[in-house]
Amino acid sequence: MMHTISAFDKTTELMVFEVEIPVKNLPELKAIMAWTEPEDEIFGYDLSSEKIHRLEELLGRKIYDQRYDFQLSSYA
Repeated sequence: MMHTISAFDKTTELMVFEVEIPVKNLPELKAIMAWTEPEDEIFGYDLSSEKIHRLEELLGRKIYDQRYDFQLSSYA
C-alpha cells in the first residue's frame, strides 16, 4: 500500500503537487493518523495543519502552505 499527500489549491481546487510517503514510514504514519484498524489505511483523509506539520517532521521536508488544502490518499 502506497500513501501520498496531495495539495490542492483552495481557489481552483486543482492538485498542485503530491508527495509520496515511503512504505518504511508506515508505523509512524499510522501513529500520526491514529489508525487502529487495518482498513483505516485504505481511506482518504483531509489533513489538518497539525497533521501536516507532523508529517513534515516524518518526511524531513516542508510542504505546508496556507494556500492549499491537503489530503492523504492510498493506492494499492
